[in-house]
Amino acid sequence: MKKPLFLFALLCFCSNFLAANRGVLTSPERIVSISKIAYDQAYYTEQAKLWQLETAKNSANPDAWLNYFRAARYANMLEREDKKPFDLAAIIAQIPAPLNGSFEYQYIRFMAADWNEERFKYLLKAHETAPQRTEIYHDLVTYHLLQDERKQAQHFLNKLFEAGEFPSELLAWNYNLLASIGQDAVLLTYGDNDTYPLWVLQSAKGLRADVKVLNVNLLLMDSYREREFRELGLPQVSLDGCKSQTEMYARVMQPLVQSSKLPIYLANTMPEELRLAFGDSLYLTGLALQYAPSSFDNLGVLKNNIENRFLLDYLRVDFTPDSITSVMASMNLQYLPSFVLLHQHYMASGENYKAVNLEILMERVAKEGNRMEVLRSYFKGKQDKEEVPVESSIAVRTLDKGVKPIRGAGNLYAFETEVTNAQYEAFLMDLVKNKEFEQLAICQAPRTDWKAFLPEKFKQLPDSELFEHAHPDDPDCPVVNISHEAAVKYCEWITKVYNASTDKKKAYHKVRFRLPTEPEWMLAAHGGFSAPYPYGNYSPRNDKGCFLGNYEVSSEAPCDDCPTASKGMPDDGGYFPVKADSYYPNSFGLYNISGNVSEMIAEPGVSKGGSWYEPVKKGTIAEKNTFNKPAPHVGFRVFMEVLVHNNE
Repeated sequence: MKKPLFLFALLCFCSNFLAANRGVLTSPERIVSISKIAYDQAYYTEQAKLWQLETAKNSANPDAWLNYFRAARYANMLEREDKKPFDLAAIIAQIPAPLNGSFEYQYIRFMAADWNEERFKYLLKAHETAPQRTEIYHDLVTYHLLQDERKQAQHFLNKLFEAGEFPSELLAWNYNLLASIGQDAVLLTYGDNDTYPLWVLQSAKGLRADVKVLNVNLLLMDSYREREFRELGLPQVSLDGCKSQTEMYARVMQPLVQSSKLPIYLANTMPEELRLAFGDSLYLTGLALQYAPSSFDNLGVLKNNIENRFLLDYLRVDFTPDSITSVMASMNLQYLPSFVLLHQHYMASGENYKAVNLEILMERVAKEGNRMEVLRSYFKGKQDKEEVPVESSIAVRTLDKGVKPIRGAGNLYAFETEVTNAQYEAFLMDLVKNKEFEQLAICQAPRTDWKAFLPEKFKQLPDSELFEHAHPDDPDCPVVNISHEAAVKYCEWITKVYNASTDKKKAYHKVRFRLPTEPEWMLAAHGGFSAPYPYGNYSPRNDKGCFLGNYEVSSEAPCDDCPTASKGMPDDGGYFPVKADSYYPNSFGLYNISGNVSEMIAEPGVSKGGSWYEPVKKGTIAEKNTFNKPAPHVGFRVFMEVLVHNNE
């Protein structure tokens, strides 16, 4: 049994956290690491201004400069890239020269430097100046690990424990993370709070030395990665040529997936885009996900970990309410996906007492993490909401007339086309009618400047030629530029509309509209064949050399006999998305399941089928494409699962 995806997507902590709002303050407060106590952006902006006043009162106060810089730095971190409120370099330039030798100045220079090994010269100078300052010990651990000075790293890990830098709740959470890991395994972590406390537990308390803890951000450092990979017997990789940090992560992950002889686990805090490298082969074991190429029933492992190995008393009783409360509230949300799986097991096996006790714990965690609405939807079930009448202009009979059965998939059907602009506009109008303004804000799709995607030689062409077959914004063209969350909400809405309808002509009593899983999408795309393209072909072209779908074909060999060739149009007939029912359907009756727009699936950030914007090879059924935000080449196709037939 895998992670409950509907909860995991909503509850995933990743690099986000719950930020407390302290309101308006008139006096400056000491700024501690955002990994310990996290406040909102407004707090850090206000504190930066208050500490700036302190530096104006006494420019020789190094502590004021340190707090001013830290507050400004965190305010920038929590703001959009184009709206950074503070010039950090200017702050450093204002620090009086007599303070250059102080701990505070050197530490500021360390924090401000680019993330490379050169920056550590400032850290070492800061420690030399004030060896008793414990807030830099975790950075000293990092430095010595990068230098392969493991005894020194262990020394500072022990000092971190002795100094009480990590509160008991954080150590308990990391203890439970270690308890989620099998014997002699590699655990991949991402941030500070899921890495340094683990190392402290291993070093200072001698716990689980068999687990190799690797921080993926440190693996981006050449010396650290090369040494660790060499010790694990993994092939070396170079990050040269990577165009983004996401690509760097993917390249680092590849040897771990393909060549590791040890079990691989990911901390639940790992961002979603990093988990994509492991495909659909991650299984919950508690606060971690185990990579397993072959399917296995992980429920027994998860149950044993939670019931017999986890330390959970700190979740039931808040012994230290003032200690990193907001950060721990977010980290504790990582328990909920596993708790949901275990609760389902208790209910199915009649262990009601255990189920009730777990419910109490789940509610406490969800309440402190501000996720009670999500938890209520689990307990009450989405079906309760589906049958509540809503005001809708969507013709219910159209919702089950445009679907085609997927042979070999039981009661599963797929819409013959991708969701069109007209269909999506009807959904948005329903949200307006029902005053669902929060959903409307999430689901709106911005307009696209289509001509911006054209090569210069085509930008002067008249609209009659560019949009000969259809304008991408026309009602019958597929909707694009929406988020995965919006696509899910569309499916949930039409499910609610359909199931609440009393129309006697609707084909089924109860259904669920949803995005398909990757195997379901591939089954539908193959159409009963095993060829790489949905037309039963091993090529995206017909016998005359004309393309059978809408792709980016500018680099492809031209077609000699295509009707579009004489007009100077692409050989596939369209510069942009065309009508959703263009070209020939596959044998299941599905149009454009390859090409036109890439189609979202249930896994966030993943799309299938290629598009007008992508090369032909992206249109194969096996190809797995990724996206990280709404895009003009990504849309979606709805699948329908029949839950109750009319005669049942």
